[in-house]
Amino acid sequence: MSRDSFEVLLWLTALLAAATAYCFYYGFRAWHRNRAVADTPTSRLRSAAQGYVELTGRGLLPEGVTNKAPLTDLPCTWWSFEVEKKDGEGWSTLEKGSSTTPFILDDGTGQCLVDPDGAEVYPSACDVWYGSEEWPARLTPRGGGMALQILLRQFASGKYRYSERRLLPGDRLSALGSFRTLGNAAADDAERAVAELLREWKQDQASLLARFDADRDGVISMAEWDRARAAAREQITAGMVARPAPATNLLAKPRDGRAFLLAAADGASLARGLRWRAAAGVTGFLGGASGLTWVLTHLW
Repeated sequence: MSRDSFEVLLWLTALLAAATAYCFYYGFRAWHRNRAVADTPTSRLRSAAQGYVELTGRGLLPEGVTNKAPLTDLPCTWWSFEVEKKDGEGWSTLEKGSSTTPFILDDGTGQCLVDPDGAEVYPSACDVWYGSEEWPARLTPRGGGMALQILLRQFASGKYRYSERRLLPGDRLSALGSFRTLGNAAADDAERAVAELLREWKQDQASLLARFDADRDGVISMAEWDRARAAAREQITAGMVARPAPATNLLAKPRDGRAFLLAAADGASLARGLRWRAAAGVTGFLGGASGLTWVLTHLW
């Protein structure tokens, strides 16, 4: 066997082994989350016990709080995004992030503040499109609507790829996490506090540019100012979670490592989707293991 052939065979074996291991991990993880959903009965907020619970309801933004996805500027209760650039070795990530702004889950019997930091989210909207700018142009209500504009941009070409995932206000949500009731502190007026914090930041232009001037041109652009506003809002709303209003219900990431899930689906649909993911992982594992076995026994 030549040196080149040996290297190709070695890479093939390593890729098959890695894919097989990942499929096993993916399937096991999905099945573990399916069992967490199936084994945790759905609680009503009016009577929910303190501890690990599953809740279902509508996702809403707190009064006076706005939250917009950074790439599309669409209102949402939660978002994540990624901007990638194509180079000689494929796609490399330039910037990414996810929302940590708390939102409300309302199940008709009560309301609960959801802190999404650290959650595994199954969103209602997932968009991927391409362009020639590092930061995509903002969408406008004209031209057939925002959804149509996103759809058309998916067929555009460019060396930049934009991905955005969103939970929308009014979405039917299932949430699995640590539930507790907090109190004995007054919540701040969110928008007033955000405006005051931004005024403080503007007084120190050097620090403001260092934090948010991504292209280093010495000027805070509209997109960069939107990111500064989002950072200020997240800082303020994090303080709201730390100093919640009296009798505030809070759902957050469990401290014991158990699954923290937010999904735009009911509990049964979420469990069914997780079972399909587990089945796909097992199928991939069996296929990868078979291929790896054949390579090891016939080519080595």
